[in-house]
Amino acid sequence: MRKIDAHIRSSVINAILGVMVVLVMLDMVIALLNQLDNLRGSYDFWDALYYVVASSPARMYEMIPMITLIGCLAGLGGLATHSELTAIRAAGVSTQRIMFSTMKAASIMMVLGLVMGEYIVPDLERMTTSFRTIALGREVASSNEGRGHWHKEGNNYMRFSAIEPNGVLHGLSVYEFDNDKNLTSMTYARRALYQRAQWTMEEVTITEVGEFETTVEKKPTGIFNSLLTPERLKFVAQDPSDMAISTLYRYGQYLDEQGLGGGEFKLAFWKKILQPLSTMALVLLGISFIFGPLRSVTMGQRLFSGILVGLVYKIVVDLLGPLGLLIGIGPLMANLIPIFVCLAWGTWTLRKAG
Repeated sequence: MRKIDAHIRSSVINAILGVMVVLVMLDMVIALLNQLDNLRGSYDFWDALYYVVASSPARMYEMIPMITLIGCLAGLGGLATHSELTAIRAAGVSTQRIMFSTMKAASIMMVLGLVMGEYIVPDLERMTTSFRTIALGREVASSNEGRGHWHKEGNNYMRFSAIEPNGVLHGLSVYEFDNDKNLTSMTYARRALYQRAQWTMEEVTITEVGEFETTVEKKPTGIFNSLLTPERLKFVAQDPSDMAISTLYRYGQYLDEQGLGGGEFKLAFWKKILQPLSTMALVLLGISFIFGPLRSVTMGQRLFSGILVGLVYKIVVDLLGPLGLLIGIGPLMANLIPIFVCLAWGTWTLRKAG
């Protein structure tokens, strides 16, 4: 029995690794082609290649549920194609035992996802995003083009074109408002460094907005006081999907305390926490397909079905999350609904297949 378990696990693990290599390489090629449209300034082909390779773990992390699903379909499907699965069942091995062996193989990807999401992806993604923004040319930071990063502190709204991993700000804009929400001043600095618990700005332009006139003053340096520190900038500089689980939890609490609302961060928090369960649900669904509707089809059809189910699942999760915040079902339930649907569908299909 142990040999059978080991054979099933090795077949599934090898298939998962093969699928992972193929999908990651395909994703890198597509990402590189997209980056070729952005070559300008000091951002050349080698910079684009470095960015694509360095950011590939983040994209791979997002694909882990789909990779595991397709790998399980390919692994078990290969056994079914060569009639090994039939022989295993004829030897008295139950469907539940086969499912358990497959889940043990898939658990490697579940653990890998947790480790990548907490310790690898956040720092790597912050570094690569900063590298690309700065390499695209200093004109990006100075002209205030692009989406940048926004932050609110009291009556001040701040925008940064780029943030280096060491906390150096590029393209800092500060908009100050009074208690009546009237704009009183705008400050722009080409660069800002955190020194002695305050920000030292370089190449500063200050625009004072009065009731009847506006004055502009330019200075080589200036001081900007803020509660933001290089450590807190890690929160501002990253999309919620790229943050660590612990960081999402802390920053979500901070936003709640500031009354700013942390729905997007709570949604990303629960999505990361529940990723292993999400992967398990998709694997269960894949196993049910092998013993049910995909029992006698070709390997190509199995792989196509896995890709289709994985894509539909991702689209539903991406749409249901923001929709859940909009209609008030909460970030936890928005992430649990697709998981419950897959678990129920997989369980029903397995029971129907006997």
